[in-house]
Amino acid sequence: MGEVVGGNSAELTAPVAADSGTAREGIVRRSRKAGPRPAWRMSDIWTSLGLAALLLPSWLLPEASWAPLWRIAARFPLLTSRKAVRRNAKRIQAALVDVDRRHAAAIAQDVKAAVYEMRMQDLRSWRPGGWHPKMSLEGREHLESALALGKGVVLWVAPFVFNSGPTKIALHRAGHRVSHLSSPQHGYSETRFGVRYLNRVRCIPEDRHLAERIVFERNAPSTAMRRMMRALQAGDVVSIVAASTEGSDVVKGTVFGGRLPVAVGAPRLAGLTGAPLLPVFTVRAPKAGFRIVIEAPIVLDPGQSAEQRCVIAAGEFLRRSEPWVRRYPEQWRAWSKWRR
Repeated sequence: MGEVVGGNSAELTAPVAADSGTAREGIVRRSRKAGPRPAWRMSDIWTSLGLAALLLPSWLLPEASWAPLWRIAARFPLLTSRKAVRRNAKRIQAALVDVDRRHAAAIAQDVKAAVYEMRMQDLRSWRPGGWHPKMSLEGREHLESALALGKGVVLWVAPFVFNSGPTKIALHRAGHRVSHLSSPQHGYSETRFGVRYLNRVRCIPEDRHLAERIVFERNAPSTAMRRMMRALQAGDVVSIVAASTEGSDVVKGTVFGGRLPVAVGAPRLAGLTGAPLLPVFTVRAPKAGFRIVIEAPIVLDPGQSAEQRCVIAAGEFLRRSEPWVRRYPEQWRAWSKWRR
């Protein structure tokens, strides 16, 4: 899909303090998911067969062909639920008021196409020599300045489709030690079979670029927090995706005139340790390849309560996200959770 609006990184990365007006909102505490994960689901079988079928194409086809092929494939009902497309298209049209119904549906289909394209990236990473995408790391000055304070850095990564692999690769290439907070279901499945086998297809190649993968366990959430605090004390980088998959505490922040749940682990960690909190936006541009853009820190006021800091930080993060989502709506994975 083409870009909805223009803009450059200088316009998108201007440092702005958090808007205290969002402090009227509060943290929503959800009940933790309990009980064992299901052993397996039929979707695990289809995913396994799909990955097997894509192995040779992902190794042999040129990378430039992946996106066009998946955009075509995503138009077929066999791969993309029409009901899900219509549902997300309504949200996209409501959020991006200048987008008509056909354009909104195309954006929803292209989000799904990008998700499927990630499978090609995962499998290409297993080919001898690995996957070496074209990418750029922008805003390194913000990261270097933050690291110079000696308290480590928390990177709050926006939930764009391509944030996973390219962000880790770019930071590793730049010489940074990154500990990444991860969900057990990162990859393809939340079942026990999927976590043990399918998700390793994505996680193992990513782990080559990480100092540590810190897996959030729903029954022992404090373990992950302690490990992240140790990484920051060592002066390393901790990355956390701004999603609401596992955490129990979320802020329903304002974006595009609606609401989006955002887990507050990143600002909470930054507030506890004094580590700077830097937003990261990873997108694929038509000519530049993958752009990993690190923005100026979100200011956390030590004079405010922990809850106030989290709420205000979430509001500022979503405010900064809007220009990126407008420019790359077909790469934002959060449409399904946005509500008017």
